[in-house]
Amino acid sequence: MEMPIDQEDFDNEIFETLTSTKSQDEKRYCPQCNNIVVGRANKKFCTSNCRKRHSEPKRNSQESRTKWRENAEFFDRALRLAEDLYSKPPAERDDYMKVLIDIAREGKDARLRDILTNYRLLHIHPFNDRHLLHRRNPEYFTITQYAFHYCYKYWKAHPKLVVYNRIDHPIDRVPK
Repeated sequence: MEMPIDQEDFDNEIFETLTSTKSQDEKRYCPQCNNIVVGRANKKFCTSNCRKRHSEPKRNSQESRTKWRENAEFFDRALRLAEDLYSKPPAERDDYMKVLIDIAREGKDARLRDILTNYRLLHIHPFNDRHLLHRRNPEYFTITQYAFHYCYKYWKAHPKLVVYNRIDHPIDRVPK
């Protein structure tokens, strides 16, 4: 026995199934890296690496107290090094910088190496980053900026190349 099919109900069912499915043209984006997600209809992330990284806590100063403390210690040490530098007479400052760069080149102090090549300390904003300057005065360099000028003066190279031992020591130009 066949049951009669009501044409009106049949048309409504087809219309509902057509409108309820996602369009194949609709692009999905990874919540971690914003790349286009290709694959299964319920796939959320583009790669397994993005899926793992999305579940990890963010490591920045606003989200993590530990990272905030690490950054505060880092910039505080940079400020103390600048204080040491500017407490010396101008004739002795190059010698002090030579000592710091030699310690960093030997690999004895990785944190010092990071301070002498830090992008944020090299490119500071003249008004917003005054707390990074010695005496909060824009007439003073940060320790990174001083290292930058020192390296170009004696090595004719970027501080990253000097501090990470990418170039040889210019014996004839460095003060004794």
